[in-house]
Amino acid sequence: MLCLNEVLKNKSLGLELVVSGSLDPEISGAHSSEIHDPARWLEPGNIMLTTGMRFLDEAHTEAAFRELVASLRRAKVAALFFGVGVYFQSVPDALRRCCAEAGFPLVAVAPEIPFRHVENYINQNASVPDGYGIKRMMWLTNDLLDSVASDTPIKSLIARLGTACRGTAVLYEDSGAIVESTGDGPTNLIFAAINGGSSHFDRIAIGRWEVMYRSMVLRGRGYHLAIATRQGSMLDDLGDVLLETTQRMLGAIKGISHLDTSRQRHENAQLLTSLQDGIGVSRELRYWELLKPYGFKGFEPVRSVVASTLGDELLSRGRVDALIESAERMGVPLLFAENGKTPEVPPGFHALLPDSKASEQWLASGAKGLMIGLSEPLGSLAQVPEQFQDAELAASIARRCAVGDAGTHGSLVRMDEVDPASWFLARLKSPSDRKRLTRYVQPLRHEKELVETIQGYLAMDQDVARVAAWLYVHPNTVRYRIKKVGEILGGNLNDVGLIANLYLAYQDEILRIRRSGAGG
Repeated sequence: MLCLNEVLKNKSLGLELVVSGSLDPEISGAHSSEIHDPARWLEPGNIMLTTGMRFLDEAHTEAAFRELVASLRRAKVAALFFGVGVYFQSVPDALRRCCAEAGFPLVAVAPEIPFRHVENYINQNASVPDGYGIKRMMWLTNDLLDSVASDTPIKSLIARLGTACRGTAVLYEDSGAIVESTGDGPTNLIFAAINGGSSHFDRIAIGRWEVMYRSMVLRGRGYHLAIATRQGSMLDDLGDVLLETTQRMLGAIKGISHLDTSRQRHENAQLLTSLQDGIGVSRELRYWELLKPYGFKGFEPVRSVVASTLGDELLSRGRVDALIESAERMGVPLLFAENGKTPEVPPGFHALLPDSKASEQWLASGAKGLMIGLSEPLGSLAQVPEQFQDAELAASIARRCAVGDAGTHGSLVRMDEVDPASWFLARLKSPSDRKRLTRYVQPLRHEKELVETIQGYLAMDQDVARVAAWLYVHPNTVRYRIKKVGEILGGNLNDVGLIANLYLAYQDEILRIRRSGAGG
């Protein structure tokens, strides 16, 4: 059986006895650890190696040292080896005192000596129990599992993975963006190697770094998980276990996060529905309190939003996620509900957001392929139903603006910027209402040249010369046609009422001519 004194005699290990302890214990193995409560994963006779990383943020360091030493003694651990020159330039005095009081062996490991040298020597020369390797894997797995309880589970998981592999751990998105990382490994070079590889999991060398990685898909998105270390033997022993366990943990964390996100979105949509259904003025204060967790400030002006897709196709799940995530990223408080799951409502979304510059930027960034209507800003939640009616009108104007548009950029209309004619036309819902407008110009239905001329005349601010150039005719021809239109309709084009009626009847065509830049 290997004894502590025999280990200390090996000069190549760079060991210095700091506290001798009361006995010369027999040694069954060696294992490095930086976690809290490591003793429960160590076998009797093990040596624990640490750099003291876990004590950096301890408010009461001496109490933490005392607790560690006591737990190691209870677990019948043989000794504590402390690596100096990493986080502490020398063995802390408080740790010396605690070990001396407990009669527990304490040994300093020189800065230039990697822990693996000490571990390899001891584990090769000691009689290691058969179950030690299994228990070590269980320890690593349980240590990674503890990250789920963290407020930032993915960050905690990657940090623990980096500690376990004694190097660098990094999680990339498919694009190469780093989700989380720890350690000082060459993260850019690692991703370049992963991106250039043909396998979903592999082992590669980058300079002195040994790298193992695994590509995966979580909740429909691609990721790459990599660990890098200068200790290749560690990857031989534990690389697959660490990557497999971490992948499963990431899947669990993503699943829990998805359930929580689904619940939050459901509650968000329910609150929006309640406001759309209408609340009394007496309940406003309560609802402002309900909006606070979403980032809204009490009685600040809000806008209602109605958006529909250009092609009447449902928004994809990815598009919905991107809209909500971009609002969070841009700091935009938002109530959001997806539409189109019932035939009565066009595909798109309804939303409520503050009247702010950030909200405008969010809408602009997500407007592609959408026809968006915004209500006027109001500071009363009791008026939200009326706001949504205005937003519906604005959205219908946006749809009319989008008709004939060759692109897929979408259109955004603010109700407070809508002219009276557009507002009036947007309110014409029934076929009989639209028929009244078309009936007014019915006498011109067979006069194609006259209709084209009068539409251009109104679109170009009644500028005869511009209309003539646009139609490639003489200005007198334009004047004749305009006069003819007046005669057919029983008036003349000097009559403001006649001009107004023609504008209402032909507004869609007039706006289309203006957007085309004709006659410019």
